[in-house]
Amino acid sequence: MARLKAGLFSVLLLAIPLATASASQSGKEAYIADCARCHGLDGKGSAPEMRMVPGYVSVDLAQLSKANGGQFPRQRVYDTIDGRKRFPAHLVGDMPTWGLKYQQNAETPNSQELDKKISALVDYIESLQGK
Repeated sequence: MARLKAGLFSVLLLAIPLATASASQSGKEAYIADCARCHGLDGKGSAPEMRMVPGYVSVDLAQLSKANGGQFPRQRVYDTIDGRKRFPAHLVGDMPTWGLKYQQNAETPNSQELDKKISALVDYIESLQGK
């Protein structure tokens, strides 16, 4: 019995880093799918093909902390993604390109699932700071 408990405990300990890696991977995947087109893979706003789009404003996501006194504006980034706060650049043409993907709707009715999805994306954007 003790060996079984020890084995289960070991499996749980191994699963924790996998869950964390999965969350950060899903944030990266979401970033690549929904943000990189305009903000670049590195988050620095280096999307040359977008400069030809009328009204396009390059935003360097890797400098958000620096622009906010060294503090990453997590809530502001979260609110921008879920649609509670809009920036002019996100209203040009088909912006935001992600549409209703990060808002609670029929496709994503579970608010906890949606929060995890947005939080993973915000975590990934935070990981880009200062790079």
